[in-house]
Amino acid sequence: MKEQIVHNSHQLTDLFRNMRPVRDYHLGEILVEQDEISQEQLDEVLQEQRTHHGPQLGALLVEKGLVSRKQLNLALARKFNIPYLSIKDYEIDGHVLNQIPADLAMHYNVLPLAEIDGKLVVAMESPLDWEALDAIRFVTNRSAEVVIASPQDISLALNRYYTEFSEGEALEELDITPVLARNDREESKETAEAQAMKKPIVRLLNAVLLQAVKRNASDINIRPEKEGAAVFYRIDGREQFVRTLHKSLLAPLISRIKITGRMNIAERRLPQDGHARLLHEGRSIDLRISVIPTVNGESAVIRVLDKEIGLRTLEELGLRDHEIQQLRQLATQPHGMLLVTGPTGSGKSTTLYALLQEVKRGNPHIITVEDPVEYDIDGVEQIQVLPVKGYTFAEALRHILRHDPDVIMIGEIRDSETVHIANKAALTGHLVLSTLHTNDAVGSVTRLLDMGVEPFLLASTLLGAMAQRLVRLNCEHCREVEPVDSFVRGALGISEKEVFYRGKGCPTCNNTGYQGRIAVCEIVTVTAEMQHLIHRGGDEEDIRRVAREGGMTTLMQNALSLAREGRTSLEEVFSIRAPA
Repeated sequence: MKEQIVHNSHQLTDLFRNMRPVRDYHLGEILVEQDEISQEQLDEVLQEQRTHHGPQLGALLVEKGLVSRKQLNLALARKFNIPYLSIKDYEIDGHVLNQIPADLAMHYNVLPLAEIDGKLVVAMESPLDWEALDAIRFVTNRSAEVVIASPQDISLALNRYYTEFSEGEALEELDITPVLARNDREESKETAEAQAMKKPIVRLLNAVLLQAVKRNASDINIRPEKEGAAVFYRIDGREQFVRTLHKSLLAPLISRIKITGRMNIAERRLPQDGHARLLHEGRSIDLRISVIPTVNGESAVIRVLDKEIGLRTLEELGLRDHEIQQLRQLATQPHGMLLVTGPTGSGKSTTLYALLQEVKRGNPHIITVEDPVEYDIDGVEQIQVLPVKGYTFAEALRHILRHDPDVIMIGEIRDSETVHIANKAALTGHLVLSTLHTNDAVGSVTRLLDMGVEPFLLASTLLGAMAQRLVRLNCEHCREVEPVDSFVRGALGISEKEVFYRGKGCPTCNNTGYQGRIAVCEIVTVTAEMQHLIHRGGDEEDIRRVAREGGMTTLMQNALSLAREGRTSLEEVFSIRAPA
């Protein structure tokens, strides 16, 4: 069975009507015949399945790495005589899309393609997903005919079609009064709540949320404009425009967001914060919601916190082996201060959580002070500060020192009061982990001294600092040679002969040229010589020189290494340039 390309329902209908019956094959027999596995491998897996009453044969083969998911699905397509289709350029009629609600389609990653002989033809990754098929039959009250497609193709099509459909459905079914000037009148709470509870608005918000989760967005921005409302997703650290909503949908959509986040739906003049939780494919995703008033209406930002994606190990950050060893050595010290530095959005919090996971292995008593608490971690006491009520980082730290912690994590060192208490804690037998806003690792020493820490105290407590940035990785599906401006080569000290690569942009990467991000860092371990320099107030350049002599690889050197390996573009390296 081969992947077949179809572009419209007419080609799909012809394909179904020209299909011929095939003899009944066993799945294992097909995989052996196609040389995907050997007969010996099949016999071993079948024996294990019989002995341990394990999962289905296909799932077991994928779990053991003997076949890929696509190889399995191609074999299933042959076994059940089901077409395996490429639907990248498939055109779907709006009436067909209307058969399955957007939230259900995105939840199960299924796509209605056509109506043929009274049956609804649905694209799925696996024809054995009985739960999805039962849900489709229940909602549509019709029998479904399955075709197989890659999950990537289905997700791209869902992103392309369902956002447009959801808005059209909402405008068609809702009787929305045009938005009036701010001074004319305020919509009543009852009216706003009634509009927000209607199914089209619920489905529209669900579609926006699920699409963001599918595309691994970290934030959703809904911004009011004069003629409409723009929706943006922040993906791989960059905002990407998604769509423009009709102006009449903004108020009920924001009201629905407020209800979801348990905010005051009647308050439109003051900023509000809320929190909600989304269940998707068996995992819990936290939503941190902020709504602020603007001259064109209310603006909403939803931070998407997926614990399975956000909580990573040091290895999953993409660090080099020697960098992981350095961090582990620093994080296992009994006391002292270890800092992660960088600008906003550089992944400091993710690294801090990864360090916590390392520290947890020794089963110490860990207390964190955060604003906000982004991820709940089992076995760790986490405290949320409330600055508006006077419960600051410094105030929280004063109290937790009485609770006998071994390790203290501070979300961010923001002021001199916090840094003095943190330094005192490190001096009195605690391991302190925190973040700091500096451009490079060595700059953390200068920053702490500027905040009032005495040089002789800092020399005794600082274990080390790690500065990091996040660089986007080239899309493997559309990588090409990168044209590099001579100015960029000169600024980075690169010869004209070196070849670099970038992503051209394709449907797989949403035409950005990039897919995923990786951390690049520089790590400074405070040595005896460096302690001496800090103690006597040595300047930043002297400390940087000693760090380099001790083997520190700078941010720029690490980023350039990635570019030379073809994993990122030189343009991306230039955008994060730091002291080399």
